[in-house]
Amino acid sequence: MASEVGTVSELWRYPVQSLQGESLPALQFTAQGVVGDRGYSIVDDTGEGGTAARPQWKALIGWRARYLAEPAAGADLPKVEITFDDGTQMVSDDARLGDAISVRLGRRGRLAVTMAPDVKRPYVASPCHLLTSATLKALSAAYPNGRFVSQRFRPNVLLGCGDQAGFIETGWLHQSLTVGPVAMKAVEHCLRCALTTRPQGELPKDPGILHTAQQHNENRVGIYAEISAPGTVRIGDVARLNG
Repeated sequence: MASEVGTVSELWRYPVQSLQGESLPALQFTAQGVVGDRGYSIVDDTGEGGTAARPQWKALIGWRARYLAEPAAGADLPKVEITFDDGTQMVSDDARLGDAISVRLGRRGRLAVTMAPDVKRPYVASPCHLLTSATLKALSAAYPNGRFVSQRFRPNVLLGCGDQAGFIETGWLHQSLTVGPVAMKAVEHCLRCALTTRPQGELPKDPGILHTAQQHNENRVGIYAEISAPGTVRIGDVARLNG
C-alpha cells in the first residue's frame, strides 16, 4: 500500500551546470530527467566541463542562469541568460560572453551545450535529485548556526514533510514512489561535496555544512531517482512511497 511521505514544496531546474538555477511552479520530466536541466555547461578550451566543486571553477556557483523561453523535449535549447555575481547580465548568443566568463574565472571558459560531442561532462546527471525538508531539519538541529536550505544542495524536487525531522529519504533506496503523476525509483544516495559549502547569493561560505552531513548521515543528503513514468510535477503535488 502506498503511504504519503510529503508534498512538493519547491521545484528547481538548473539551465547551466554548477550555476544557480530557476525556482519553478512545475517541472516536466521525461525518462532522461527534467527537460532543460543542465542543458548547458561552462567548459575550458579542451571541452572539459567545469563544476564548482573544484577550486578552479568555484566562481560558477555565484552566477545565476535562466532560460529565455521554455525548453521542449527533443528540441534545440532556447537561449539562456547568465547573471554574474556583479549583476552583469548576458545572453548566450552574445559574442562577448566567452571573454566575460574567462575574465571572471581567471582562465579560458565558454558556454557550451552539455550534450555537444566535444564536451566532456564532469559527471552524468541523474534524472531526478530529490530531497526532503525532514533531512534539512535534522541537519539544522545538529548544526544550528548553519543555513540548511535547498539552494545548498541543488535538488530538482524538495518535499515538504511538515514538522518531521530525520533522514527519511535514505531509507527509500531501491523503492518506488510517485510524485504527482510521475513515477520514479530511488537508485542512489546523493553524496555531497565542497559545492555545498560555497558562498552563493546571501549564503556565506560555510565548511560546517559538509562537515555536519559527514558526521550525522555518512555524507548523504537526498537521493537520486530514475524516472519510470514521465509527466509534469507541480508545487503542491503529493508524494507517495509504494510499499
